[in-house]
Amino acid sequence: MNNVLIDLKQQLSKINELIIDKDDVLYFDYPLHLNVGDLLIYAGTEAFFKDYNINIRLRRCLQSFDLNEVKKYIHPNTTLICHGGGNFGDLYPLIQKLREDIVQAFPNNRVIVMPQTAHFSNQQAMEKSAKIFKSHPDCHLFARDISTFNLLKNHFSDNVALSPDMAHQLYGSLQTKKVESEDKPQNVLYFLRKDIEKSNLEQQIRSSLSNEATVKDWEDILTVRDHKYELFCSRLATFANRFNLTFLKNRVNKMWYRYSLEVIERVRQIFISYDLVVTSRLHGHIFSCLLEIPNEVCDNSYGKNLGYYNQWTKEIPFSCPHTVA
Repeated sequence: MNNVLIDLKQQLSKINELIIDKDDVLYFDYPLHLNVGDLLIYAGTEAFFKDYNINIRLRRCLQSFDLNEVKKYIHPNTTLICHGGGNFGDLYPLIQKLREDIVQAFPNNRVIVMPQTAHFSNQQAMEKSAKIFKSHPDCHLFARDISTFNLLKNHFSDNVALSPDMAHQLYGSLQTKKVESEDKPQNVLYFLRKDIEKSNLEQQIRSSLSNEATVKDWEDILTVRDHKYELFCSRLATFANRFNLTFLKNRVNKMWYRYSLEVIERVRQIFISYDLVVTSRLHGHIFSCLLEIPNEVCDNSYGKNLGYYNQWTKEIPFSCPHTVA
């Protein structure tokens, strides 16, 4: 076991300390979509709830979220928790609006936003969102990096703290990479993102590689079956929400969580088959660390990855920044 990773897991306990009543917690925006990084955060969050004996009375994803339903579960000591990740800001407006709706609707309840990386491309959008959060007297925001911390502290809330990603709660529960001889030829996985957060670095890396190099992103690991099951669960959650079918929403929660763990295990098996992971995915880096696989981290389009590395993981001996030759 690596002491840095043990410490990062233990640092998540500060979130537990903010929960008013462990038997009265609501959890929102769990990811019913196929971003495996978000699924790792989801699995880590559920492990966190289990490890700290936190009873979640209501779980809702974006597709099944209904403010009127939530109001039925609110007591004076209810703590409302929003899922963490890298979607705080205007790149993902529907999810940001969900958080804003919760903050506006429940000014007398504690709201906790789990560790996030924030990014606003528009100053006006940032100020509009900040005004909503700032108006809540008991809103606690956790930041995964110092730039996010400064943004949230300066504009969104007085209650801001640094915290590592929730996926770190999984450390010790995953089967790790068995270290091979250093003389063995390295089997390298280039795990590079292709979405809206990709940077020029991905193209530079790709252009420097031979045709034999293994280059993947999450979408290359996910299957047609995965996408069909995601669509099925998403439509089922939307249907249940339209007709106020609480039992069906709860059923979708269990179905998707179970499937998420299956996806994570499949990804784990792929990752541990490599000797080195070079990645521009933050959770390609974090997952490699959790599996104790040597890895090199590249930045994304707005500095999320190296910001995280410099804040939390730079002391891990088998991880370092990637430089393009």
